Amino acid sequence: MSAPAAPLPARIGKYRIERELGRGASGTVYLGLDGFRGRKVAIKQTHAHLLAQPEEATRYRRLLHNEATLSGRLRHPNIVSLLDADEHATPPYLVLEFVDGQPLSAFSTADALLPVPQVLDIAFKCCNALEYACREGLVHRDIKPANLLLAQDGDVKLTDFGAALSLRSDATQLWGMVGSPSYMSPEQVREEDLTHHSDMFSLAVVVYELLTGRRPFDGDTDFATLYRIGNEAPTPPSLLRASLPAHVDAVLLRALAKQPADRFATWQDFAQALLAAHQGLPRQRSQDTEAERFARLRALPFFADFHDVALWELMRLGHWSRLEPGTVLMREGTPGDSFCILIEGTVAVSRQGRHLSTLGRGVTLGEMTYLRPDDRTRTATAVAQTEVLVLKVRNPALRGASEDLQSRFDKAFIKLLVGRLIATSEQLAD
Repeated sequence: MSAPAAPLPARIGKYRIERELGRGASGTVYLGLDGFRGRKVAIKQTHAHLLAQPEEATRYRRLLHNEATLSGRLRHPNIVSLLDADEHATPPYLVLEFVDGQPLSAFSTADALLPVPQVLDIAFKCCNALEYACREGLVHRDIKPANLLLAQDGDVKLTDFGAALSLRSDATQLWGMVGSPSYMSPEQVREEDLTHHSDMFSLAVVVYELLTGRRPFDGDTDFATLYRIGNEAPTPPSLLRASLPAHVDAVLLRALAKQPADRFATWQDFAQALLAAHQGLPRQRSQDTEAERFARLRALPFFADFHDVALWELMRLGHWSRLEPGTVLMREGTPGDSFCILIEGTVAVSRQGRHLSTLGRGVTLGEMTYLRPDDRTRTATAVAQTEVLVLKVRNPALRGASEDLQSRFDKAFIKLLVGRLIATSEQLAD
């Protein structure tokens, strides 16, 4: 249940409130000013309506107490520091280090993804933070983009230890299935004993999402998601973002192994694998190039009914190639599992040696192997007449993409085929 709207409090405890920073299911975070020390702070206050029923009030006060107790002993550059707390206030609140930035959830959609090297750097820093928490005997249990803050200076900070499990404490803690369904590990779903391997799995889900704009196990319902976490293998991320090298796939898929023993043994092992993956990336082209490519797609009539998020997803789904004149894009009679979108240049299409047509920018080639998956045989040959820029999309990649993108392609392909039928009818009528 969402919190009812409430006026901005003038003060919380000794802190003057300046504005609201964010609102979640259990509380609101405000930007406050500590007048005595002259610094900005983040104040996390439990929603008042959650304290109306005694049983719920006990649960939420316990959450806040848990976070205060566990966060209070953590001192790490990549973990948000706890500065103050009042567990007995009504409503209770925590005072935390203010991070001038945004949660990583702001960069988890296809139109807002961060550069691959930056994502791997963020993941490396998260490993260091979680290794420190592990040494302190803690399993976070709720690793997700909303609990990772990206500061303006590029640093990352882990927050919200309210659901954390202390492996060394006899204090009353939250038991059972704790966390956010999309990011839970298989052992969390099964309500088994947890180790650092559970957080490792959850962090890998976050990194996968930051790289592709998709979560690896999401289903139509929470139950479907939990089933997939326990039973289905994730799609390799490079299938959803073609520029990702195979060695990045290998690192993430190992961290997403169903059995904890099949993941990296330690946080340091995971961190070193991420560092090696970072160092093995090809030299990155400028982000302006991505913007230019997006603009090229947006200008094509074929994509008139695609919104921006779908186009960003497509742009990373496919593989971009600039090919010389005379290059064979596809050959008649051979099997195919992809189609191409011609972005620039012209292509000659022939069948059995006879020229059929010359195609220009904005058309698709080879889409019939996607529309007829039971027959993957190419029915024509396509050769570049000029230098061409093409976006090649593998059929399995599109089938693994969002339902929205698949639906828009289906409609665009139908429109394309109807147009070709009309053109053929008009030629026969002449």
